[in-house]
Amino acid sequence: MTAGSFSEQFPLLFRDYLRTHPDDAAAYERLKRRLAARFAHDGAAYTDAKVPFFWDVIRRIDEWAQQTGWEPGTSDA
Repeated sequence: MTAGSFSEQFPLLFRDYLRTHPDDAAAYERLKRRLAARFAHDGAAYTDAKVPFFWDVIRRIDEWAQQTGWEPGTSDA
């Protein structure tokens, strides 16, 4: 089944992009580890602190999706 709504498609797009861009995946991992240590007891602050990374990578993801003709596949779940 193909995901329909943007909220269904975005996690798949983000996953597929990171799988094909190991430098961005590594940067995301480092960011998450650093923020998890910094905001161990504040989930909202942890989430908010990731926003600048997301906006930066979303621009690259959009460009990549258009260049590759990306379409949502199935979830890993």
